[in-house]
Amino acid sequence: MVKIYAETSLTLVETLERWGIEIMRDENGKLSRIEEIPLWALCAYDLDILQKLRKLAKKNNVRMIDKTQSVELLTDGNTVTGAVGFDLTNGIFRIFTAKATVIANGSCNWMATNMWYSGRGDGVAAAYRAGAELRNSEISNFYNIGLRGNMSSIVGGQYALYNAYGEYIPSKYCKEWEPDFDINIFLGMEKEVMEGRGPILFEETEIFVKNPIAAGGFLFKWDRKWAGKFWGMLMAKEERFSSDEGWRPEVIPLFIGEMGAVSVDHNMKGTLQGMWALGDACKAGSGFCGATPPPCRLRGSGLTWAGVSSILAEKSLAEYTASASAPVVHEEQIVRFKEELFSPMQRKTGMSPREGIRMLQEVITPPRYSIRKSEKRMKESLEVIDKVYDLVKNEISPQEDFHMLGLYHDLRNMTYCSEIYMKTALERKETRGWHIREDYPVQDDRNWRKWITAKLENGTLKLSTEDIPFEKYKYNP
Repeated sequence: MVKIYAETSLTLVETLERWGIEIMRDENGKLSRIEEIPLWALCAYDLDILQKLRKLAKKNNVRMIDKTQSVELLTDGNTVTGAVGFDLTNGIFRIFTAKATVIANGSCNWMATNMWYSGRGDGVAAAYRAGAELRNSEISNFYNIGLRGNMSSIVGGQYALYNAYGEYIPSKYCKEWEPDFDINIFLGMEKEVMEGRGPILFEETEIFVKNPIAAGGFLFKWDRKWAGKFWGMLMAKEERFSSDEGWRPEVIPLFIGEMGAVSVDHNMKGTLQGMWALGDACKAGSGFCGATPPPCRLRGSGLTWAGVSSILAEKSLAEYTASASAPVVHEEQIVRFKEELFSPMQRKTGMSPREGIRMLQEVITPPRYSIRKSEKRMKESLEVIDKVYDLVKNEISPQEDFHMLGLYHDLRNMTYCSEIYMKTALERKETRGWHIREDYPVQDDRNWRKWITAKLENGTLKLSTEDIPFEKYKYNP
């Protein structure tokens, strides 16, 4: 899949340019690339890309329904035939029927960090509830270095860290010139603090010197109008509201998330008929990332993967839609979904969805749960997740607000993702890549060189393993 991704990324560049998206090029017309990053190069476009693509889609008569939250997938046996949701402004129930349905609404990030705040597991959880398989759920949560004072993310900050005694710590825990974060730097940060050498401090003057990901300040290499406005506004806001004004501010492992585990083949087709998944919703589930979470040690690959996966899905989607019969919709399923979707509105008072989200964050985002795992702590997490399930069913109230009803369903989706993540992590009894088990510290190729799949059967999460088809791969680990 990595080979396919690399080859198709050039096709994506050509496609975007044909659609009027400016890809940064040098004075000779060649792609302007950041080549200092180890093992891969980075190109760029401006941040108004989605606005331009939206205009292009509307020009080509693509119908768009705004301010609508999709909640459940319609099914006819093992075939997805559409989706249902509601208008966030007025609560109008919406029914979408389709020969082919594409999951493309991101991963689950548990609303923990600002730039990743919108990924709430909508599509992942809906696909799971419809009966689709998930893959690599246990190796799908990423961390960054973050400033404790304002929770801002420092891309590649691992090479500018010192302990409280002024000792440079990256050389103790990670290799030089890595293409992205080595999980050992987070384990090392914890070790330094636990042994009394904390807090961990960030030396800002070294971010562009010793950091290959920053590559001399690649964010600012190109003249990008919208990117400049965005980064300028974000940095000004972070500086204004920071609670740490020190020259060497304290940093922590900052949870990002990125659980996008919908299982797909190389055509981005899911395990249900009539369903495809694109972008972050399936990045881990495609097997592309191996034993690392998205962004898979390839920074800037989020929108690129969305585009590449779209190109990979194009042919099979078109062929299926051309030959598929009209979607079969079951009225009793629609009635049930509508009742379940709006039933929380009957609770006039109760706990806010935000409280349930906070409970999940406390047992998902800390490093002791998602970096350095153990059976004891994962079971502690699952106990809290079970409590949140109960709250969602009985106590969480949108308080007659449709936007809060949307947040209620976000909480419900994040609860499903939490259970899947923890139970698959509990199942993998070894250490591999970013999956660190202190109670199983050795990589066990004999028993665990395979994928773990998760599927909902009769209301219960069922786990199984799937052999990785190495015989089909030109390159093998």
